Amino acid sequence: MATTLGETAGVREEHAAALLRPGPKRSRHFDLFDAMRAIAVFAVIVIHVGASSGANMNAWYGVATSQGRLGVRIFFLISAFLLYRPYVVAHLFEERGPRTLSYARRRALRILPAYWVALTLLAIWPGLVGVFTGDWWLYYSVMQAFDIRTLEGGLVVAWSLTIEVSFYAALPLLALFLGRLGRDVDPRTRMQRQLVALVVLGILAEIFRVYVFSIGRRGLNFSLVSMFLPFAVGMALAVVSAWLGTDERRFRWTRLVVDRPGAVWFAAIAVFTASCFSPFFFRTFYEAHTAWTWAFEQIVYVLVSALLLLPAVFGEHAGGWPRWFLGTRFMGFAGTISYGVFLWHQPLMRPLKQAGFGDWIPDSRFASLLIPALALSLLLGWLSYRLVEVPAMRLRDQPPKRFDPEPPPN
Repeated sequence: MATTLGETAGVREEHAAALLRPGPKRSRHFDLFDAMRAIAVFAVIVIHVGASSGANMNAWYGVATSQGRLGVRIFFLISAFLLYRPYVVAHLFEERGPRTLSYARRRALRILPAYWVALTLLAIWPGLVGVFTGDWWLYYSVMQAFDIRTLEGGLVVAWSLTIEVSFYAALPLLALFLGRLGRDVDPRTRMQRQLVALVVLGILAEIFRVYVFSIGRRGLNFSLVSMFLPFAVGMALAVVSAWLGTDERRFRWTRLVVDRPGAVWFAAIAVFTASCFSPFFFRTFYEAHTAWTWAFEQIVYVLVSALLLLPAVFGEHAGGWPRWFLGTRFMGFAGTISYGVFLWHQPLMRPLKQAGFGDWIPDSRFASLLIPALALSLLLGWLSYRLVEVPAMRLRDQPPKRFDPEPPPN
């Protein structure tokens, strides 16, 4: 027994040492995540171009373009992973996690300035519903998805920002709860308990989502509770990533991700393609669904999103064509400016169609609108990044000034 305990302690010390060794996984920045944001925002652009051009409902390939909501789940997984991982590392080493006020300040400066600028300018031209009304405060506080009257007003895509901001607010409390699950136990048990808790929370959230759908409470489907499953999966990946540290081949499935990323992406593509042509996927967002298809769509989106994200989480420098693709300069650039692209693209569809861009390519209204919409969105996203987001992030990365009263005179 003494030998066994000694060996166990040695394994724990070795694992802790591996986590403390410098390496790419100890960094707060995962190099390929910017490109994953690009994939997410391109998926969102595709569904909106498909809706504006009629391809989602009428073209044979509309079974795929109408599923661009997958991009929102990718965004949710990325946010959950990156924001929760520092808390997991703090739990693992029994250190203090991110300071709540500093965390809130950084999140606000990252999200709000670019959103306020886009909301205001787009409300002036080409015009957004409801922004300059008595409900203005709901739009500027990113709370429009809490009210069914304002859900589709303002920047329509901002319903997902409401959920993101809700997650930002809930994360410190979630981290506190999950951290307490592992008190007075070894790190391995601590991580196992967190994973079990996240699985339970994800399942309960999906049950709630299906229930509110079945009783017709449409507004509640745009709440954090209903959409928590992708966040739970992203947080679970953060737990595994923090636990493995630099030893990414410890588990068989992570070894597969590190060594064969192409197979992981082929699986993601196969699942998505099979689902698009299945009788359980619909081209409309809400109306045609049953409770079962509503659940099926969410689970498939989260599964595909996780499979796409895995090679960027584990073995990001291990090679393979998915990592090569994610590492290209264009994908990195598009991912860097993806937030601005996300904010600006959708309101541009109507003026582009009015200018005749929907018909300039014969027999392809989708491509006719996609090309100018993508080009203009990238330009505006770059301007937003350079003129608004970068200055805001400089403020974000500066420590807040402390008020030090002058000492009393002697």
